[in-house]
Amino acid sequence: MYVDADFTGLWHQQQSTMRECVLSRTGYIITYCNCPIHWVSKLQTEIALNTTESEYIVLSMATRDLLPLLHLLQEIHQFGIVHLPLNNPYNTTRLPTLAATQIFEDNESCIILATSEATRQRTKHIALKYHHFRDQVRQGFVRIVKVDTNYNLADILTKPLTRYKHENLRRLIMGW
Repeated sequence: MYVDADFTGLWHQQQSTMRECVLSRTGYIITYCNCPIHWVSKLQTEIALNTTESEYIVLSMATRDLLPLLHLLQEIHQFGIVHLPLNNPYNTTRLPTLAATQIFEDNESCIILATSEATRQRTKHIALKYHHFRDQVRQGFVRIVKVDTNYNLADILTKPLTRYKHENLRRLIMGW
């Protein structure tokens, strides 16, 4: 899963009184076998105070969509559903273990906040509302990984990009 947020991306001086102008844009893409199966691009419902909070909100929102899929995959694996290799779909093999789902995030502060046990004075308001996914991180079902901003597929869903970057991310999403 790739997650990204554009902190107050709609803010313009001329329209600064409009509430929508200070909301952050959320985007995330869930892939399975390098194929996008679910993607979202929408405004967050509340005002984030900084970039870390904006990124953490999208991480929380995305894992709410991811967790039911994880439970389904765990159940499928538990009952012995097999892996179908792309090169020979008739030669099935049982997967020995279910690998941890990787969540790709480009904000270092957000990763630290999501993976550390302690809450900090300036971020405890975030902890109260958005830490629901931390049990999955602790149990090893989910792993949050740093990704370079240029390779964060969710970037295409959050803000206007240059033509080159847009086409490059589109190729990566489509597996080209």
